[in-house]
Amino acid sequence: MAERAHPDDPGFQDRWRFRLRRGFVPWLTYERSPYRAAFLWRYSWVSQQCVGREVLDVPCGMGWGTSLIRGTRKLIGLDLSPEAIAEANRRYGNIAQFRIGDMGKLDYPEASFDVVSCLEGIEHVPVEVGRKFLAEAERVLRPGGVLLLSSPYCRTMPHSGNAYHIHEYQPDEIRAVVSERFDIENVTTRDVDNLTVLYMRCRRKAS
Repeated sequence: MAERAHPDDPGFQDRWRFRLRRGFVPWLTYERSPYRAAFLWRYSWVSQQCVGREVLDVPCGMGWGTSLIRGTRKLIGLDLSPEAIAEANRRYGNIAQFRIGDMGKLDYPEASFDVVSCLEGIEHVPVEVGRKFLAEAERVLRPGGVLLLSSPYCRTMPHSGNAYHIHEYQPDEIRAVVSERFDIENVTTRDVDNLTVLYMRCRRKAS
């Protein structure tokens, strides 16, 4: 998974821009990046549900999103890329622990976390890896633990064309896959460009 949100990426930055009003009058406008707004919203959504809890965020990329999860008792970000984890530790190592790891095989004992968050990660891996992740998330969550998952799909085509998205789940499809291991408590949707993102709060099923 090579596509990673980064605070230095121009696409994720708000900016001032000069425009010509009526073709000749300079006009200064402040443009907010819809991608930054969506990114900040999703981690605010996670933060609200993680206060006082032990949290695993996977995949964490270079740590920007993980660093926005506040109020936890313990916070770990996991990613397959050594380069991303090195940058995460350099930038945000005072906020969270960042470790190299595979979302298809979480290297933690059973019942290690209260919350597992996976925000726009499951579409970046093959379907079989996504299923392994859900099984692993169930395993490392404590009884009654929560999975916070987001998954985008294209409203206008079967696939958005994003080369980094290996499999974009349709709404019924992601619900069915997640429901095999979790009780879905709440689903929120938000649109960005031609994508709709499903935000799912899921509870580990009782044994």
